[in-house]
Amino acid sequence: MTPLQSLLDRCLPGSIVARMTLILFAGILVAQGMGIWIWGQQLKAEERLRISEVSVNMGARIGQTIQFFSRLPREYRHIVLDQLRDMGGTRFFVSINSQSIPLKTVSETPAIEEVRETIAESIKTQTIVKEELEIDFVRFEDLRILSGENMMVNLPPKWQRFALIDPGDTSPVVVVQLRLNTDEWAYLATQFPNGESLYGFQWLTGERLLISFLISLTILILTVFLVRSVVRPLRLLSRYADELGRGHAYQFLPSQGSTEMQSTINAFNLMGQRIQKFIADRERLFASISHDLKTPLTKAKLRIEMLGDIDVKTKLLQDLGDLETMVKASLQMVKDAAIHENTEQTDLVKVLRRCLEAAQVAELPFTLDVPENLIIDCRPLSIERLFTNLVDNALHYGRSVDIRAYRDDMQTAVIIEVMDRGPGIPDEHKTQVFEPYFRSGHKPSSIHVGLGLGIVKTITQLHGGDITLCDRRGGGLRVMVRLPLSHFVTN
Repeated sequence: MTPLQSLLDRCLPGSIVARMTLILFAGILVAQGMGIWIWGQQLKAEERLRISEVSVNMGARIGQTIQFFSRLPREYRHIVLDQLRDMGGTRFFVSINSQSIPLKTVSETPAIEEVRETIAESIKTQTIVKEELEIDFVRFEDLRILSGENMMVNLPPKWQRFALIDPGDTSPVVVVQLRLNTDEWAYLATQFPNGESLYGFQWLTGERLLISFLISLTILILTVFLVRSVVRPLRLLSRYADELGRGHAYQFLPSQGSTEMQSTINAFNLMGQRIQKFIADRERLFASISHDLKTPLTKAKLRIEMLGDIDVKTKLLQDLGDLETMVKASLQMVKDAAIHENTEQTDLVKVLRRCLEAAQVAELPFTLDVPENLIIDCRPLSIERLFTNLVDNALHYGRSVDIRAYRDDMQTAVIIEVMDRGPGIPDEHKTQVFEPYFRSGHKPSSIHVGLGLGIVKTITQLHGGDITLCDRRGGGLRVMVRLPLSHFVTN
């Protein structure tokens, strides 16, 4: 496993649905973020183009208006201005002042500076007046008019209306002042349309965020629903496979899901049927072998008893006994690979205490360090056989046994340690001792034929656990058996 894969396994949840949901959610966020950013950039470009067009048109109209008033004789200018204020007819508030009016301008922004330059260029293309030109941006409440003696807010509403100035609008007012001659300044004021964008274009609005959120949520819900529909038959297949692997009777799994999943389920059903048939045939074979061996063994014992030589008879009976023990142990080991015992809630403490009765009878030292009410989901007879074998081995080789049990850190499994003070097992043999008839160099015994640890490993694996051998501090062997608290894998 690569470091990246290891990191992902640690960071991501274990469930496929949770992983797919998390990864999809992250992908949606990235895609939505990029989409909103690209959309915002497009809107900003469109807004800048609109502002540029508005600025050019505004500058052209302002230039035309100034050109018109500059050509009027002075005695007629006030008449035209009065008519405009009474009747309307222009988009500007226009006046002719004796000097430039000082104004309180808004804060400068790049957009305002760009608009100012565009309006100035447009004005210069429309008027022959090449004198001083001032362009300012002012808030409505700060707008001074008529030689700076009055405020726009104090003018009659119709004057404001004719100038298309809305007091409720937050857009800045564009004020253009241009010198006509020595003692005359043209003054024009009008609001910049949708001028809020001059202070910075707000493309990431609450409305746009809400739309993006609803789209993302809809996609996420539909995807999670789709993933769950795909994973549901996979979970069912996993549960059935787990039950089959633990020796339960095979149950036919209905075909469902996608085409690929249906093919997998059909293959699993075929495999389950073949395994079930194989187990049944083997059970019949073992029963037949066990039954057939009884007769020749009994006949052999009877014939040996008829021998006159006591020494020969004793050796033959011992050899025959060893043979019988070995055959029974071999059959038992193979049979234990297909245990058909039902699982149930079992108090492990009681099982361990029963296994220690042999030590009590033999008056050998033992200790038991376990928590109370240590309940696991298991096959009780098989688990008892497991720990009986471990205790027998400890007593046989170490003449003592110490048992310790505790739950793991995740509270999902129990760890049972069976320890002795015997000779131990060399490191090179710790994996071989699980093989049939292997005894790590110890002298053979008519009782221990080298199958005990093989049976222990088989039963442990059938319960979804694992077994580990290690040296005990101070000498001896420590066998660690890890068993899940729940016999079945939950999803």
